Parts: sequence; structure tokens; C-alpha cells
Amino acid sequence: MHVSPRAAFYALALLSRAAMATPPEEAPVHVVPGQRYDLAALIDMAEQLSPETREAWNEARAAAAGAGIARSAYLPQIAIEALGGAQRTPLPVPSNLVPKGYFVSDTREVIPTLTAKWLLFDFGRRDANLDRANAQTFIANVAFTGAHQTLVYTVSHDYYALGASAGKLGAAKKGLDTARIDNDAVSERRQRGVATSVEQARSDRQLAQARFTVVRAQGTADLARATLIADIGLPAGSALEVADNAAEVLPLPPASNVDKYVNEALSDRPDLIAAKGKIDAADAAIREASADFRPTIGATGQAFFNDGRLRSDGGPWSSVHRPGGAIFLQFSWTLFDGGARRSKLALATAQRDAATDAYHRSRDVAGKQVAEAFSALQTALASATAAAEVTRTATIAHDASLAAFRHGLATFDDLAGEANALSTARADEEDARASAFTAAAALALATGQSRATAERLP
Repeated sequence: MHVSPRAAFYALALLSRAAMATPPEEAPVHVVPGQRYDLAALIDMAEQLSPETREAWNEARAAAAGAGIARSAYLPQIAIEALGGAQRTPLPVPSNLVPKGYFVSDTREVIPTLTAKWLLFDFGRRDANLDRANAQTFIANVAFTGAHQTLVYTVSHDYYALGASAGKLGAAKKGLDTARIDNDAVSERRQRGVATSVEQARSDRQLAQARFTVVRAQGTADLARATLIADIGLPAGSALEVADNAAEVLPLPPASNVDKYVNEALSDRPDLIAAKGKIDAADAAIREASADFRPTIGATGQAFFNDGRLRSDGGPWSSVHRPGGAIFLQFSWTLFDGGARRSKLALATAQRDAATDAYHRSRDVAGKQVAEAFSALQTALASATAAAEVTRTATIAHDASLAAFRHGLATFDDLAGEANALSTARADEEDARASAFTAAAALALATGQSRATAERLP
């Protein structure tokens, strides 16, 4: 499979990052009272606390240890053994030599031994096993980066959702202020006898509805804050103060051609890079299974020292205190195993085919996700601009309607309608702004850029 230079470079960067990174801190992270945390600070905190990133880190460490095991197969195995003890053994002999027909041998020995085993040739088994272990390490390192990117998106989404709920709470409070102003205007006209009791009652209802809207918006904001705290990994009761993003400039509009982002995703997304790594691991498994059909050649050597004594039938002891040794060349070739090797090769081939299909499916899914995120960002930015204009015109319309009502030139229905339109416009504007930032974060995730939202996505 052809891999572009950019993909290779990015893959090396991912490996380097995971290799040089320090494990996520397990020490408790405390919220500083009075400090207002912006998005970057919240992401840093989440990276320290998230169990998902710690899990991905430990999986990367485990994969690296597996590669170390595979490398160790190239070196000899050296062991020290010691055998010591005493033995009393009756042994038969011809009766013409010993009338009783047997004699008793007593043996006492201590034999320390140094043994070395070294696999010299295996026709590619170890090479394939090491390639597979390295591919699995690569996959785990890429997954570690992918876990970070997913965490960045989750915290970004929660952050902007909290900002939207806080903005809608502010809009609800402004709506309550507007309802009070309108209610005062109705009360004044009622005192002058030019407003009816029905208008007064409807104005009071409008004011009560505005108070209810504030309470409901406060509950939504509290829920959004609790969600952010939970996704960061903080205790539920943490007094986390989040910086206001109301003045934050909207993300830049995406490039006119979605193909630019699709190409970035195909070369940079961790899941696609990991999918390529799975194909490499499967190819290595096929080579390893194929090598099982070939013989192995190894060497075994021993060096020992025999410190022992021997006697027969209670006679004098004979002693030995001499070193010894042995060296063997071992040739092994499995001729029949009931089809186990053939089944292993078939399994590896099927897994390679499945990994290839999964890669192509992931490419299709990535292209779809990028196109959806691209369209969502365009729509969200246009909606945010339009919503701001709606709020501006709704404010003008309400102010004009209020002035006309005070002079008897408009009905309360006109005033109430404009007040409701203004409250709706303010809430819609907050939703549209949050959608724009969330869409930018989604496009960053879809293209494999972990913190592109901070750079406002060119």
C-alpha cells in the first residue's frame, strides 16, 4: 500500500510524541478558587484527569513492552541451574560375581550448570513477529493521540454549550427586564385610564412567563456546567469558574473547497493512520504464519562442574571435581501438525482482508464526516450572522412598539409580540454562536487537527 510522505511524517510525529510524552499525572488536580478557566486551561486539566487518556497511555506502554519481547527473541537465552543431592541405588549383578546378586551404590553430587540456547535461523519468523509488534505499538501510539483529540472535542463542545446556556440565561434576564418595562408602561396607562384590565392581566402574565424563562434557563446552565465538570474528570461539587466567551470572535469560514479538508483527514486522522497500521500488522502475521512451514536451526551449549562422590556396598568413596561441557546444533522441521499451520495462515489472511476492508470503510466514513462538518460550519457561521441581524432588528422593533404603545398608537398585542420576538432572537443568537464554535471543533476533529479550534480554522 502506498503511503504518502506527509502521512509517513505525521506517523513519525505521532510516534515521537507518544514515546517522549510523560504519563498523565495521577496526582489530584485542584480548582483554584477565583480563577476563571478558558478553553485551553480546561483542556489541559482534562488531559491530566481523563481516565480515557490514561488508558490509552497504558495501552501504548503495553504495546511497547510487547515489541521489547519480540526483540528479545534475537538474543540467546542463558540460564544457571544447580542440581545437588544424595542417592542410594541397589543394582543387580550376576551372582557369579556377587553371591547375593546385587550391590548398593551411594552417590552424592552437586552439579552447577550454565546453559545457553540460541535460535540461529528461523526463516523470517522473528522478523515478522517484530514487525507485527512494532505495528501494534504504532497503532497504540496513534490511538493515544486520537484519545487526546476526542477529549479536546468533548471539552470544546461542553465549553461552548455552557457558553450558550449562559448567554441564553443572560438573554432570559434581559427578557425579564423588557417584560418589567412593558408591564410598567401598561400600569402607567392603566392609572391614566387608557389601558384595560385585560391588558394589565396579560402584561402580568407576560412578566410571570419571563420569570419562569429565567428559572428554566438557569437550570439549563447548571446542567451544562455539571456536564463540563464531569467530562473534565473533576468531582461533581467542584466550584469551577469558566471564562466568558461572549466576546470571542467567530471561527473563520472554511475554505471554499471541501476536498482540501478531506485530503487532510485522509492523511492526518489517527483512526485512518491506525487502520493502515492494522494492515501492516496483518501482513506481518501472514509472513509469520508462512515461516512456520520452514525449519528452524538453533544451538545449545552447556558448561558444568561435577562435584561428586561414589561408593559401592559401603566401600571407600571415589571423588570427582572436574568441569564438563556439551554443545549441540539442533535442526527442527515440523512435517505434520494436523493442519494447524495452514489454519493459522488462513486466519492471518482473513484478518488482513478484514483490516483492508475496515480501512476503506473508515476512509468513506471520514469523507462523510468531513463533508458534514464542513457544511455544518458554513451553515452555523451564516446562521450566527443572520441571528445577530435578527436580534438587532428585533430590538429596534420592540423599542419602536414600546414608544408607540406609550402614546396610544399600538396595542398591547403589538408590544407583547415584539417582546416575544426579541427574547426569541436573543436566545437564537446564543445558540447560533455556540453552534458555530462547536462546528469548528467538529471539523477539526474530523480532519485530525487536535486544537485547530484555537487557531479558528483557516
